[in-house]
Amino acid sequence: MHSRGGWETDGAGVVCKRREEDAVLAFRVVASRIAADGRLGLQGLLRAPDIDQVLAVLAFIALLADPVMLHNVPRVTPVMGVLAFVTALPLVARRRFPLGVLAIVVPLLMTCLIVFHPNRAAVGIVMLLMFTVGLEGGRVRSLVVGALMALVVTAAVLITARTVSAIDVVAYCSLVLGALLAGEALRARQALGRSLADEAARMREAAAQHRFDTERLALAHELHDTIGHTLVAINVRAAAAARREHKAGAEAPTALDEIAAASAGALAELRTALKTLRTGQDGRAPLHPVQDLASLADLVAGVEAAGLAVDLQVTGEPAAVPARTGHAGYRIIQEGLTNVLRHSTARTARVRVKVDDRAVVIEVTDDGQRRVSAFAVGGHGLCGMAERAAALGGSCEAGPAGDAGWQVRAILPVAGQADFVPGGQARIPLAGKES
Repeated sequence: MHSRGGWETDGAGVVCKRREEDAVLAFRVVASRIAADGRLGLQGLLRAPDIDQVLAVLAFIALLADPVMLHNVPRVTPVMGVLAFVTALPLVARRRFPLGVLAIVVPLLMTCLIVFHPNRAAVGIVMLLMFTVGLEGGRVRSLVVGALMALVVTAAVLITARTVSAIDVVAYCSLVLGALLAGEALRARQALGRSLADEAARMREAAAQHRFDTERLALAHELHDTIGHTLVAINVRAAAAARREHKAGAEAPTALDEIAAASAGALAELRTALKTLRTGQDGRAPLHPVQDLASLADLVAGVEAAGLAVDLQVTGEPAAVPARTGHAGYRIIQEGLTNVLRHSTARTARVRVKVDDRAVVIEVTDDGQRRVSAFAVGGHGLCGMAERAAALGGSCEAGPAGDAGWQVRAILPVAGQADFVPGGQARIPLAGKES
Protein backbone atom coordinates (compact mmCIF):
# COMPACT_ATOMS: atom_id res chain seq x y z
CA MET A 1 0.00 0.00 0.00
CA HIS A 2 1.11 3.56 -0.60
CA SER A 3 1.26 6.14 2.11
CA ARG A 4 -0.71 9.34 1.89
CA GLY A 5 2.44 11.21 0.91
CA GLY A 6 3.09 8.60 -1.78
CA TRP A 7 -0.42 9.06 -3.18
CA GLU A 8 0.07 12.82 -3.22
CA THR A 9 3.38 12.40 -5.04
CA ASP A 10 1.82 10.03 -7.57
CA GLY A 11 -1.14 12.36 -8.06
CA ALA A 12 1.14 15.32 -8.65
CA GLY A 13 3.11 13.27 -11.18
CA VAL A 14 -0.09 12.32 -13.00
CA VAL A 15 -1.23 15.93 -13.05
CA CYS A 16 2.13 17.09 -14.39
CA LYS A 17 2.09 14.38 -17.02
CA ARG A 18 -1.41 15.36 -18.10
CA ARG A 19 -0.40 18.99 -18.29
CA GLU A 20 2.56 18.05 -20.47
CA GLU A 21 0.31 15.99 -22.72
CA ASP A 22 -2.19 18.87 -22.94
CA ALA A 23 0.63 21.28 -23.78
CA VAL A 24 1.95 18.96 -26.50
CA LEU A 25 -1.56 18.52 -27.91
CA ALA A 26 -2.16 22.28 -27.89
CA PHE A 27 1.19 22.83 -29.62
CA ARG A 28 0.29 20.28 -32.29
CA VAL A 29 -3.08 21.93 -32.88
CA VAL A 30 -1.49 25.37 -33.21
CA ALA A 31 1.25 24.02 -35.48
CA SER A 32 -1.28 22.27 -37.72
CA ARG A 33 -3.35 25.43 -37.96
CA ILE A 34 -0.28 27.49 -38.81
CA ALA A 35 0.75 24.96 -41.47
CA ALA A 36 -2.76 24.84 -42.91
CA ASP A 37 -3.22 28.61 -42.92
CA GLY A 38 -1.72 29.85 -46.17
CA ARG A 39 -1.61 33.42 -44.85
CA LEU A 40 1.17 32.41 -42.49
CA GLY A 41 3.25 30.98 -45.31
CA LEU A 42 5.60 32.91 -47.53
CA GLN A 43 2.95 33.90 -50.02
CA GLY A 44 0.54 35.03 -47.33
CA LEU A 45 3.26 36.87 -45.43
CA LEU A 46 4.33 38.80 -48.51
CA ARG A 47 0.74 39.84 -49.18
CA ALA A 48 -0.36 40.64 -45.63
CA PRO A 49 -2.00 44.09 -45.32
CA ASP A 50 0.59 45.62 -42.93
CA ILE A 51 3.77 43.89 -44.10
CA ASP A 52 4.86 46.82 -46.26
CA GLN A 53 4.83 49.21 -43.29
CA VAL A 54 6.80 46.70 -41.22
CA LEU A 55 9.36 46.26 -43.98
CA ALA A 56 9.74 50.03 -44.33
CA VAL A 57 10.46 50.35 -40.60
CA LEU A 58 12.96 47.47 -40.74
CA ALA A 59 14.69 49.03 -43.74
CA PHE A 60 14.96 52.35 -41.90
CA ILE A 61 16.51 50.65 -38.84
CA ALA A 62 18.88 48.55 -41.00
CA LEU A 63 20.11 51.56 -42.94
CA LEU A 64 21.08 53.28 -39.70
CA ALA A 65 22.39 50.25 -37.79
CA ASP A 66 24.46 48.68 -40.57
CA PRO A 67 27.18 51.39 -40.89
CA VAL A 68 27.42 51.80 -37.11
CA MET A 69 27.82 48.05 -36.50
CA LEU A 70 30.46 47.81 -39.23
CA HIS A 71 32.22 50.89 -37.79
CA ASN A 72 31.91 52.76 -41.04
CA VAL A 73 30.65 55.79 -39.08
CA PRO A 74 31.11 56.59 -35.40
CA ARG A 75 27.50 57.52 -34.69
CA VAL A 76 24.13 58.23 -36.29
CA THR A 77 23.81 61.77 -37.57
CA PRO A 78 20.67 63.73 -38.53
CA VAL A 79 21.68 63.56 -42.19
CA MET A 80 21.83 59.77 -41.96
CA GLY A 81 18.39 59.71 -40.33
CA VAL A 82 16.84 61.90 -43.02
CA LEU A 83 18.39 59.91 -45.87
CA ALA A 84 17.39 56.60 -44.28
CA PHE A 85 13.81 57.80 -43.71
CA VAL A 86 13.44 59.14 -47.26
CA THR A 87 14.89 55.91 -48.67
CA ALA A 88 12.71 53.56 -46.60
CA LEU A 89 9.44 55.48 -46.94
CA PRO A 90 8.63 54.45 -50.57
CA LEU A 91 8.68 50.77 -49.55
CA VAL A 92 5.11 51.09 -48.25
CA ALA A 93 3.98 51.20 -51.92
CA ARG A 94 6.27 48.48 -53.25
CA ARG A 95 3.47 46.10 -54.23
CA ARG A 96 1.26 48.68 -55.90
CA PHE A 97 4.09 50.37 -57.82
CA PRO A 98 7.05 47.94 -57.86
CA LEU A 99 8.90 49.55 -60.77
CA GLY A 100 8.27 53.10 -59.56
CA VAL A 101 9.48 52.30 -56.06
CA LEU A 102 12.57 50.59 -57.48
CA ALA A 103 13.34 53.60 -59.66
CA ILE A 104 13.02 55.98 -56.66
CA VAL A 105 14.81 53.89 -54.04
CA VAL A 106 17.88 52.88 -56.09
CA PRO A 107 19.22 56.49 -56.52
CA LEU A 108 18.52 57.16 -52.84
CA LEU A 109 20.44 54.03 -51.87
CA MET A 110 23.35 55.20 -54.03
CA THR A 111 23.35 58.44 -52.07
CA CYS A 112 23.28 56.54 -48.78
CA LEU A 113 26.19 54.37 -49.90
CA ILE A 114 28.25 57.44 -50.76
CA VAL A 115 27.44 59.24 -47.49
CA PHE A 116 27.52 56.54 -44.77
CA HIS A 117 28.07 53.14 -46.49
CA PRO A 118 25.10 50.88 -45.42
CA ASN A 119 26.35 48.17 -47.79
CA ARG A 120 24.51 45.09 -46.47
CA ALA A 121 21.27 46.95 -45.78
CA ALA A 122 21.30 48.42 -49.29
CA VAL A 123 21.76 44.98 -50.83
CA GLY A 124 18.89 43.60 -48.75
CA ILE A 125 16.54 46.42 -49.77
CA VAL A 126 17.42 46.02 -53.45
CA MET A 127 16.84 42.24 -53.18
CA LEU A 128 13.41 42.89 -51.64
CA LEU A 129 12.46 45.28 -54.44
CA MET A 130 13.75 42.94 -57.14
CA PHE A 131 11.79 40.06 -55.61
CA THR A 132 8.66 42.22 -55.68
CA VAL A 133 9.23 43.17 -59.32
CA GLY A 134 9.53 39.50 -60.27
CA LEU A 135 6.49 38.55 -58.19
CA GLU A 136 4.18 41.30 -59.41
CA GLY A 137 5.38 41.63 -63.01
CA GLY A 138 5.84 39.57 -66.12
CA ARG A 139 8.72 37.57 -67.52
CA VAL A 140 9.73 40.13 -70.15
CA ARG A 141 9.73 42.95 -67.61
CA SER A 142 11.79 40.83 -65.23
CA LEU A 143 14.41 40.20 -67.91
CA VAL A 144 14.67 43.91 -68.75
CA VAL A 145 14.87 44.96 -65.09
CA GLY A 146 17.43 42.24 -64.36
CA ALA A 147 19.71 43.40 -67.16
CA LEU A 148 19.49 47.05 -66.07
CA MET A 149 20.00 46.26 -62.39
CA ALA A 150 23.09 44.19 -63.17
CA LEU A 151 24.63 47.34 -64.64
CA VAL A 152 23.45 49.47 -61.72
CA VAL A 153 24.87 47.07 -59.11
CA THR A 154 28.19 46.93 -60.95
CA ALA A 155 28.33 50.72 -61.05
CA ALA A 156 27.43 50.96 -57.36
CA VAL A 157 30.23 48.58 -56.40
CA LEU A 158 32.73 50.48 -58.51
CA ILE A 159 31.69 53.84 -57.09
CA THR A 160 31.24 53.03 -53.40
CA ALA A 161 33.71 50.21 -52.72
CA ARG A 162 37.01 51.16 -51.13
CA THR A 163 38.77 48.32 -53.00
CA VAL A 164 37.14 47.11 -56.20
CA SER A 165 36.97 43.31 -56.57
CA ALA A 166 35.44 41.19 -59.30
CA ILE A 167 34.26 38.77 -56.62
CA ASP A 168 32.22 41.53 -54.96
CA VAL A 169 30.61 42.47 -58.28
CA VAL A 170 29.69 38.86 -59.03
CA ALA A 171 28.43 38.26 -55.49
CA TYR A 172 26.21 41.34 -55.33
CA CYS A 173 24.85 40.77 -58.85
CA SER A 174 24.10 37.14 -57.98
CA LEU A 175 22.19 38.16 -54.87
CA VAL A 176 20.11 40.78 -56.68
CA LEU A 177 19.37 38.64 -59.73
CA GLY A 178 18.69 35.63 -57.50
CA ALA A 179 15.99 37.61 -55.68
CA LEU A 180 14.48 38.55 -59.04
CA LEU A 181 14.45 34.91 -60.14
CA ALA A 182 12.89 33.85 -56.83
CA GLY A 183 10.05 36.34 -57.31
CA GLU A 184 9.57 35.22 -60.91
CA ALA A 185 9.51 31.55 -59.85
CA LEU A 186 6.94 32.25 -57.14
CA ARG A 187 4.81 34.25 -59.58
CA ALA A 188 4.91 31.38 -62.09
CA ARG A 189 4.01 28.90 -59.38
CA GLN A 190 1.07 31.02 -58.25
CA ALA A 191 -0.10 31.38 -61.85
CA LEU A 192 0.14 27.63 -62.30
CA GLY A 193 -1.80 27.08 -59.09
CA ARG A 194 -4.53 29.47 -60.22
CA SER A 195 -4.66 27.78 -63.62
CA LEU A 196 -4.94 24.34 -62.04
CA ALA A 197 -7.62 25.59 -59.65
CA ASP A 198 -9.61 27.10 -62.53
CA GLU A 199 -9.22 23.91 -64.54
CA ALA A 200 -10.35 21.82 -61.57
CA ALA A 201 -13.38 24.09 -61.12
CA ARG A 202 -14.24 23.76 -64.81
CA MET A 203 -13.83 19.98 -64.60
CA ARG A 204 -16.09 19.81 -61.55
CA GLU A 205 -18.70 21.94 -63.29
CA ALA A 206 -18.48 19.84 -66.46
CA ALA A 207 -18.71 16.60 -64.45
CA ALA A 208 -21.75 17.90 -62.58
CA GLN A 209 -23.40 18.94 -65.84
CA HIS A 210 -22.56 15.57 -67.40
CA ARG A 211 -24.07 13.71 -64.45
CA PHE A 212 -27.18 15.86 -64.71
CA ASP A 213 -27.43 15.24 -68.46
CA THR A 214 -26.94 11.48 -68.16
CA GLU A 215 -29.56 11.31 -65.41
CA ARG A 216 -32.01 13.17 -67.62
CA LEU A 217 -31.27 10.87 -70.54
CA ALA A 218 -31.63 7.79 -68.34
CA LEU A 219 -34.92 9.14 -67.01
CA ALA A 220 -36.18 9.70 -70.54
CA HIS A 221 -35.25 6.12 -71.44
CA GLU A 222 -36.95 4.63 -68.41
CA LEU A 223 -40.11 6.71 -68.83
CA HIS A 224 -40.32 5.72 -72.48
CA ASP A 225 -39.70 2.04 -71.75
CA THR A 226 -42.14 1.74 -68.85
CA ILE A 227 -44.98 4.26 -68.92
CA GLY A 228 -44.92 4.71 -72.68
CA HIS A 229 -45.14 1.00 -73.43
CA THR A 230 -47.91 0.51 -70.89
CA LEU A 231 -49.93 3.33 -72.43
CA VAL A 232 -49.40 1.84 -75.89
CA ALA A 233 -50.76 -1.51 -74.73
CA ILE A 234 -53.79 0.17 -73.12
CA ASN A 235 -54.46 2.21 -76.24
CA VAL A 236 -54.13 -0.73 -78.62
CA ARG A 237 -56.42 -3.00 -76.61
CA ALA A 238 -59.01 -0.26 -75.96
CA ALA A 239 -59.09 0.75 -79.63
CA ALA A 240 -59.43 -2.88 -80.76
CA ALA A 241 -62.27 -3.51 -78.31
CA ALA A 242 -64.00 -0.28 -79.35
CA ARG A 243 -63.82 -1.31 -83.02
CA ARG A 244 -65.38 -4.66 -82.21
CA GLU A 245 -68.24 -2.94 -80.37
CA HIS A 246 -68.82 -0.59 -83.28
CA LYS A 247 -68.89 -3.53 -85.68
CA ALA A 248 -71.42 -5.17 -83.39
CA GLY A 249 -73.75 -2.21 -83.80
CA ALA A 250 -72.81 0.29 -81.10
CA GLU A 251 -73.08 3.80 -82.50
CA ALA A 252 -72.60 6.11 -79.51
CA PRO A 253 -69.09 6.58 -78.10
CA THR A 254 -68.39 4.07 -75.37
CA ALA A 255 -66.05 4.02 -72.41
CA LEU A 256 -63.54 2.14 -74.54
CA ASP A 257 -63.46 5.05 -77.01
CA GLU A 258 -62.80 7.42 -74.12
CA ILE A 259 -60.01 5.16 -72.84
CA ALA A 260 -58.42 5.02 -76.29
CA ALA A 261 -58.63 8.81 -76.70
CA ALA A 262 -57.29 9.50 -73.20
CA SER A 263 -54.37 7.11 -73.64
CA ALA A 264 -53.58 8.66 -77.03
CA GLY A 265 -53.51 12.12 -75.45
CA ALA A 266 -51.34 10.87 -72.61
CA LEU A 267 -48.91 9.37 -75.13
CA ALA A 268 -48.69 12.68 -76.97
CA GLU A 269 -48.00 14.55 -73.72
CA LEU A 270 -45.44 11.94 -72.69
CA ARG A 271 -43.67 12.32 -76.03
CA THR A 272 -43.50 16.11 -75.50
CA ALA A 273 -42.07 15.64 -72.01
CA LEU A 274 -39.49 13.14 -73.28
CA LYS A 275 -38.46 15.52 -76.05
CA THR A 276 -37.80 18.17 -73.40
CA LEU A 277 -35.77 15.75 -71.29
CA ARG A 278 -33.72 14.58 -74.25
CA THR A 279 -32.87 18.04 -75.63
CA GLY A 280 -29.14 18.46 -76.03
CA GLN A 281 -28.24 15.10 -74.57
CA ASP A 282 -25.06 13.55 -75.97
CA GLY A 283 -23.77 11.63 -72.97
CA ARG A 284 -24.15 8.01 -72.16
CA ALA A 285 -27.02 7.05 -69.94
CA PRO A 286 -26.30 4.90 -66.91
CA LEU A 287 -28.33 1.73 -67.27
CA HIS A 288 -29.82 0.62 -63.98
CA PRO A 289 -30.60 -3.11 -64.26
CA VAL A 290 -34.19 -3.94 -63.46
CA GLN A 291 -35.20 -6.49 -66.08
CA ASP A 292 -32.84 -8.61 -68.13
CA LEU A 293 -32.98 -11.36 -70.74
CA ALA A 294 -34.14 -13.83 -68.13
CA SER A 295 -37.36 -11.78 -67.81
CA LEU A 296 -38.33 -12.13 -71.49
CA ALA A 297 -41.01 -14.70 -70.69
CA ASP A 298 -42.96 -12.16 -68.63
CA LEU A 299 -42.53 -9.55 -71.36
CA VAL A 300 -43.82 -11.92 -74.01
CA ALA A 301 -46.80 -12.87 -71.83
CA GLY A 302 -47.78 -9.23 -71.49
CA VAL A 303 -47.48 -8.61 -75.23
CA GLU A 304 -49.51 -11.70 -76.06
CA ALA A 305 -52.19 -10.51 -73.65
CA ALA A 306 -52.40 -7.36 -75.78
CA GLY A 307 -53.23 -9.51 -78.84
CA LEU A 308 -49.87 -10.17 -80.52
CA ALA A 309 -48.53 -13.72 -80.73
CA VAL A 310 -44.77 -13.88 -80.10
CA ASP A 311 -42.42 -16.67 -81.22
CA LEU A 312 -39.51 -16.44 -78.78
CA GLN A 313 -36.31 -18.43 -79.24
CA VAL A 314 -33.31 -17.95 -76.98
CA THR A 315 -29.99 -19.62 -77.74
CA GLY A 316 -27.21 -19.69 -75.19
CA GLU A 317 -27.15 -18.77 -71.50
CA PRO A 318 -28.93 -15.46 -70.81
CA ALA A 319 -28.08 -15.72 -67.12
CA ALA A 320 -24.38 -15.35 -67.96
CA VAL A 321 -24.92 -12.00 -69.66
CA PRO A 322 -23.80 -8.95 -67.63
CA ALA A 323 -26.70 -7.10 -66.01
CA ARG A 324 -26.09 -3.94 -68.04
CA THR A 325 -26.16 -5.80 -71.32
CA GLY A 326 -29.16 -7.89 -70.30
CA HIS A 327 -31.14 -4.82 -69.31
CA ALA A 328 -30.37 -3.08 -72.61
CA GLY A 329 -31.36 -6.22 -74.56
CA TYR A 330 -34.63 -6.45 -72.66
CA ARG A 331 -35.49 -2.82 -73.44
CA ILE A 332 -34.64 -3.19 -77.12
CA ILE A 333 -36.90 -6.24 -77.44
CA GLN A 334 -39.64 -4.43 -75.51
CA GLU A 335 -39.41 -1.46 -77.85
CA GLY A 336 -39.42 -3.67 -80.94
CA LEU A 337 -42.56 -5.56 -79.84
CA THR A 338 -44.29 -2.32 -78.87
CA ASN A 339 -43.64 -0.93 -82.35
CA VAL A 340 -45.18 -4.08 -83.85
CA LEU A 341 -48.25 -3.68 -81.64
CA ARG A 342 -48.65 -0.05 -82.46
CA HIS A 343 -47.61 0.37 -86.07
CA SER A 344 -48.04 -3.00 -87.79
CA THR A 345 -50.92 -5.16 -88.95
CA ALA A 346 -48.96 -8.29 -88.04
CA ARG A 347 -50.58 -10.83 -85.74
CA THR A 348 -47.29 -12.62 -85.03
CA ALA A 349 -43.81 -11.40 -84.17
CA ARG A 350 -40.61 -13.41 -84.05
CA VAL A 351 -37.92 -12.75 -81.43
CA ARG A 352 -34.52 -14.39 -81.74
CA VAL A 353 -31.87 -14.00 -79.04
CA LYS A 354 -28.46 -15.57 -79.52
CA VAL A 355 -25.99 -15.41 -76.63
CA ASP A 356 -22.34 -16.42 -76.93
CA ASP A 357 -19.12 -15.46 -75.19
CA ARG A 358 -18.63 -12.35 -77.35
CA ALA A 359 -22.00 -10.75 -77.99
CA VAL A 360 -25.76 -10.91 -77.70
CA VAL A 361 -27.51 -10.79 -81.07
CA ILE A 362 -31.17 -9.73 -80.99
CA GLU A 363 -33.65 -9.85 -83.85
CA VAL A 364 -37.30 -8.75 -83.65
CA THR A 365 -39.18 -9.38 -86.90
CA ASP A 366 -42.78 -9.17 -88.06
CA ASP A 367 -44.45 -9.79 -91.43
CA GLY A 368 -47.20 -7.20 -91.28
CA GLN A 369 -47.80 -4.00 -93.17
CA ARG A 370 -47.40 -0.54 -91.72
CA ARG A 371 -50.66 0.63 -90.22
CA VAL A 372 -51.93 4.12 -91.02
CA SER A 373 -51.77 5.49 -87.50
CA ALA A 374 -53.05 8.61 -85.93
CA PHE A 375 -49.84 8.89 -83.96
CA ALA A 376 -47.08 11.16 -85.21
CA VAL A 377 -44.02 9.53 -86.62
CA GLY A 378 -40.62 10.48 -85.26
CA GLY A 379 -40.64 9.55 -81.58
CA HIS A 380 -37.69 8.42 -79.55
CA GLY A 381 -38.00 4.61 -79.59
CA LEU A 382 -35.53 3.81 -82.37
CA CYS A 383 -33.19 6.53 -81.16
CA GLY A 384 -33.34 5.12 -77.65
CA MET A 385 -32.55 1.61 -78.89
CA ALA A 386 -29.54 2.86 -80.83
CA GLU A 387 -28.33 4.86 -77.82
CA ARG A 388 -28.63 1.86 -75.51
CA ALA A 389 -26.64 -0.29 -77.92
CA ALA A 390 -24.01 2.39 -78.55
CA ALA A 391 -23.56 2.92 -74.81
CA LEU A 392 -22.35 -0.69 -74.63
CA GLY A 393 -20.17 -0.45 -77.73
CA GLY A 394 -22.73 -2.24 -79.91
CA SER A 395 -25.10 -1.33 -82.72
CA CYS A 396 -28.80 -1.37 -83.45
CA GLU A 397 -30.47 -1.17 -86.86
CA ALA A 398 -34.13 -1.01 -87.77
CA GLY A 399 -35.70 -1.14 -91.20
CA PRO A 400 -37.94 -3.01 -93.63
CA ALA A 401 -37.49 -6.77 -93.80
CA GLY A 402 -37.85 -7.86 -97.42
CA ASP A 403 -41.11 -7.18 -99.23
CA ALA A 404 -43.18 -6.95 -96.06
CA GLY A 405 -42.61 -6.60 -92.38
CA TRP A 406 -40.10 -4.87 -90.21
CA GLN A 407 -36.92 -5.95 -88.49
CA VAL A 408 -34.93 -4.68 -85.55
CA ARG A 409 -31.43 -6.15 -85.20
CA ALA A 410 -29.08 -5.32 -82.35
CA ILE A 411 -25.59 -6.54 -81.43
CA LEU A 412 -24.56 -6.01 -77.82
CA PRO A 413 -20.96 -6.95 -76.92
CA VAL A 414 -20.50 -9.15 -73.87
CA ALA A 415 -16.69 -9.30 -73.85
CA GLY A 416 -13.89 -8.00 -76.03
CA GLN A 417 -15.75 -4.80 -76.87
CA ALA A 418 -12.66 -3.47 -78.63
CA ASP A 419 -13.33 -6.03 -81.39
CA PHE A 420 -16.61 -4.28 -82.23
CA VAL A 421 -16.59 -1.06 -84.19
CA PRO A 422 -20.28 -0.47 -84.84
CA GLY A 423 -21.82 2.75 -85.91
CA GLY A 424 -24.32 2.65 -83.10
CA GLN A 425 -26.94 4.40 -85.25
CA ALA A 426 -30.35 3.22 -86.29
CA ARG A 427 -31.46 3.29 -89.89
CA ILE A 428 -34.73 5.18 -89.78
CA PRO A 429 -36.53 5.37 -93.14
CA LEU A 430 -38.93 8.18 -93.82
CA ALA A 431 -41.92 5.88 -93.40
CA GLY A 432 -40.45 4.08 -90.40
CA LYS A 433 -42.33 2.59 -87.53
CA GLU A 434 -41.57 4.34 -84.28
CA SER A 435 -43.04 4.62 -80.83
